[in-house]
Amino acid sequence: MAGGALQAAAQTAILPLEEVRPGMVGEGRTVFAGEEVESFGVEIVGVLDGAMPGRSIVLANLSGGPLAHTGVMQGMSGSPVYVDGRLLGAVAYAFPFAKDPICGITPFEEMVRFTEMPLGTGAAPGVAAAPALRFSPAGEPSFDPAPVPEVGIERDGRQLLPIRTPVAASGLSPAAHRVLAPLFRQLGMELSPGGFAGAMGAAAAPQTGDSPLQPGSPVGATLIGGDLVLMASGTVTHVDEATGEVFAFGHPFTGLGTISIPMQAARVEANVASLSNSFRITSAGTPIGVWQQDRATGIRGRLGARARTIPLRIRVEGSRGGRRDYDLEIVDHDLYSPALAFSALVAVLSQEERPAGTQTIRLGARIAVGDGRTLAVEDVFASGTAGVLPGAAALVAAPVALLLGNPVERIPVREIEVDISASEEAQAATLSRAWLRSSRVRPGGTATLRVALRDFRGAEATRELEVPIPRSAAGRRLTLLVADALSVAVADQRQGVTGTPARVEQIYRAISRHRRQSRLYVRLVGSGRSAAVVGGEYLPSLPPSVRSVISRDSSGGMTRELPASVLWEGHLDFDATVSGSRQLILQVEAR
Repeated sequence: MAGGALQAAAQTAILPLEEVRPGMVGEGRTVFAGEEVESFGVEIVGVLDGAMPGRSIVLANLSGGPLAHTGVMQGMSGSPVYVDGRLLGAVAYAFPFAKDPICGITPFEEMVRFTEMPLGTGAAPGVAAAPALRFSPAGEPSFDPAPVPEVGIERDGRQLLPIRTPVAASGLSPAAHRVLAPLFRQLGMELSPGGFAGAMGAAAAPQTGDSPLQPGSPVGATLIGGDLVLMASGTVTHVDEATGEVFAFGHPFTGLGTISIPMQAARVEANVASLSNSFRITSAGTPIGVWQQDRATGIRGRLGARARTIPLRIRVEGSRGGRRDYDLEIVDHDLYSPALAFSALVAVLSQEERPAGTQTIRLGARIAVGDGRTLAVEDVFASGTAGVLPGAAALVAAPVALLLGNPVERIPVREIEVDISASEEAQAATLSRAWLRSSRVRPGGTATLRVALRDFRGAEATRELEVPIPRSAAGRRLTLLVADALSVAVADQRQGVTGTPARVEQIYRAISRHRRQSRLYVRLVGSGRSAAVVGGEYLPSLPPSVRSVISRDSSGGMTRELPASVLWEGHLDFDATVSGSRQLILQVEAR
């Protein structure tokens, strides 16, 4: 038995797995309402040895309280089970759609053994194998690959699965729930209503002789705290009064090893019966510690300590007038921080602004990073373009994902500040025409580009831009691309212009040069292999001597020649979103 289990055994006797037999009768402890721990009946059905690699699961039939009506509920994960006064383990698994409250119990011995690891022994930050947050052109988020794969057999209820973790959400509108629920479902969590009566940023309650938790108490892992709360909830399996260590859940929460997530007291408000998975509605209390280990058999933390978090401050000037400030804190984690920043912004935007109808949102953000720099992004989002609220939220979440999860090195995020202004007018324009004063131009001269944009009411406005023509382009036929941000991004991807960053400075430049929806980009393109991506850096015009060296390079894909070269790029700024693209042909005169 591991050292931690021996310490636990000094206070609570442990029932070894080899002594477990079908027909044994015991009791479980959990909270069905409020904060008072209640008992429920447990009858051992059998033991599934080797149910998972190196692990066993005890099958049991539960009774008492509302269980005959609700079955095993989300939020019961971690509820301790005792036989003859000895701790067997934690309620952790269930059958979806089951008519009887049959559960799977994780033996406490395994909860200790799998979480008995030094802090910091998890996967190194930035490892490419970790799931990455991706965004569609409309700003819809998803993980690649999904941290919790979809299991087809779950639909017919025959597979014993970890009880999904309910996430109590306060301050979440129905519109925000529709956007965020699929994202959290990929993480093995289900959003549910919730309340809050504490402050995530406050100091954790000091450890005393009288623990704020006991076996069976509801407990939370707070992902977002402050003026908006997202708290994953479960049940305490064991508290070691000597060390202040807490065991809970009996199955993975995030499943990513070493973590630093605030531990929160909780209160059960109601039980909701469901044909698929019943769940508990929970409110968050005060911070009481930090969760430090998240392994296959549960989570383990310590009372009185404080977790690492990232301050997120959002200031909103709404379309109805007035200003409101939100002070939030999100978990500092490679996988979760981007998703939580996205979630917080969707929640705030959907609460402050309407989810449908004409509107325009202007968003600017400053992201302070570990080396003292501050990175800035800004853009305009208007109805008539895809995904106004998700797109605005992704503007902040995408660079956070790149900073924390890039393949070069983890760049710590110290603080995020966001300014939002909104109006109930759709300030969006469409490129209706683009033409040149003359399609024949001189090398070293300029070409005059004219563009006409039409707003959503049909009014048209015209702008001009002078495009410089390189002397080296004499006698060549060039293409002038006039396009919105999405079209340019698609063109870059198709032509292989974008490369994987190889240095931190490239990551900073990629963030600062993000394509804005409020810009019309103008790009002069020439054919011929004079451009390449070297070490993640785009080099548009290379002399023949350098190209010959590059063509012989064999550095495992770090060097790539391109069939076309961007000779010049500029843009026109607008006080609205811009969509549309055109291609024009220029013939450069010979010298």
